[in-house]
Amino acid sequence: MVVLEEIEQVRAGFLKYTREAFLKLPCLENPRILDIGCGSGVPTIELAKLSGGEVTGIDIDQSCIDEFNRKLKEENLANRVEALKLSLYEMKFPDETFDVVWSEGVVGNIGFETSLKEWRRLLKHNGYLVIHYQVNRVADVLPRLPQLGYSLADTVLLPEDAWWTEFYEPIEEKMETLLHKYRDNADALKLLEQYKNERDMVKRNSSNFICAFYIMKKV
Repeated sequence: MVVLEEIEQVRAGFLKYTREAFLKLPCLENPRILDIGCGSGVPTIELAKLSGGEVTGIDIDQSCIDEFNRKLKEENLANRVEALKLSLYEMKFPDETFDVVWSEGVVGNIGFETSLKEWRRLLKHNGYLVIHYQVNRVADVLPRLPQLGYSLADTVLLPEDAWWTEFYEPIEEKMETLLHKYRDNADALKLLEQYKNERDMVKRNSSNFICAFYIMKKV
């Protein structure tokens, strides 16, 4: 998937929620953090700056990883941030490797409950799993967190219209300009078409896209 600078700039507007969620965690000294589905590293780099620790970001898209590595050199973070081309289905990290496992964009691929079950082993004792996901898809799971080996430490609820007003609407305002700019780039046009389809879904059913960060402690 091609990475478009204009989309990256809009996506960076959501970092205020990443920061708010991270600051809900207790003080962690030089933590090891895994960001699952890191894309081009927008939240991953922010986590590295916030934590001062070692961060690993994984994503299946090579173009995203390439862009991520470019940013790491630019930010002088390559000594403690690692970008890996890796599927979330192929993670072979040893048990209890990370203090924090973070995911902002891929839980929909495997489901909230499955994520909790499969990623728990990656966390150290008393580690934290932080997931950004749609509110209407977690209600049946949250009451069962103790049975799944977690306690709910905190929640950061995004404004109801955040994904529309802070992401898809700004992209919509740029769309004609972007379509013209990338008119000879088939990959870019394909990506823009994807955003148009997502935009239409959010516009029609905005209540289905109310999201929150769920901060869960391994117990």
